[in-house]
Amino acid sequence: MSEQRVIAALEEILKREQALLKSGRAAEVAALIGEKMIALQNFEEFLQSSGLRAAAPATRRGIERIIQTAEENAAHMDAVRNGVRHALTRLESLNTGAQVGSYGRGGAQLSFSNATGSFSRKA
Repeated sequence: MSEQRVIAALEEILKREQALLKSGRAAEVAALIGEKMIALQNFEEFLQSSGLRAAAPATRRGIERIIQTAEENAAHMDAVRNGVRHALTRLESLNTGAQVGSYGRGGAQLSFSNATGSFSRKA
C-alpha cells in the first residue's frame, strides 16, 4: 500500500471518529475499532519501513494532520467521559435525597430501614 493511501485511510477513520464524537454518538465509535487498528498497524509499518527523515513534505503534512486529529479526538473522548461521569454523579445525588418511609400521627417522617417489598398507601 502506498504511503499516501496509508495516510488517507487513517485520516478518514479519524475524521469519522471525530464526527461521531462531536455528534454525541460515542457508543458508535467502538464500531470503528477494527478498521482503526488495521489502519494504525499499516501506518506503523509504513513509519518503520520508510522512516520520517526520508519522508516527502506532503507525507510529513499528512502525518501532522493525523497527529492533530488524534489529539482532538482524545480531547473529545475526555469530554464525553467527563459528561457521563457528571451525569452519573447527578443521578446518584437525586437518589440519595429520596425518602423511603411514611409519616407518623403527628406528621413526622418515619424512615423505613432496610426497606424491601411493596408498601400500601392509605390516605
